[in-house]
Amino acid sequence: MAISATRRTVGIGVATLALLGGAASGVATARTGAAGTVAVQAHADDASAAAKKCEYTSKYGWYCGYYKGNATVRTGSKGNAVREVQALINQTTPYKPKLSVDGDFGGKTKKAVVWFQKTYKVKPYDGIVGKKTWAELRLK
Repeated sequence: MAISATRRTVGIGVATLALLGGAASGVATARTGAAGTVAVQAHADDASAAAKKCEYTSKYGWYCGYYKGNATVRTGSKGNAVREVQALINQTTPYKPKLSVDGDFGGKTKKAVVWFQKTYKVKPYDGIVGKKTWAELRLK
């Protein structure tokens, strides 16, 4: 059975999208036009599109590009220090589900911080990111 050029093109396009789209954590769609052309549209997840990649530095340890300090953050905190905590947990630990890197320290972030503290034995297990928890987050 022969495969038409249009179906082959769509198949190759969809396979490519699956590979590239999966790596980018986005959603991609392919449509076949009237002339047999394939239109590809990729929709990147907003959170992953804006995500910064954490890197290990000799000066700070793990750093995700949001915050370099170690000020205490806890439930109710907002801003770049919270984004840094969220990104560090997402990218340097196996914690699931991944956190939204939104800079809002709510219940999900607290749960992740408590998990981190218990997993890496950072006492007290209170869900507050102080100097000891920052130091461990930067090392992992």
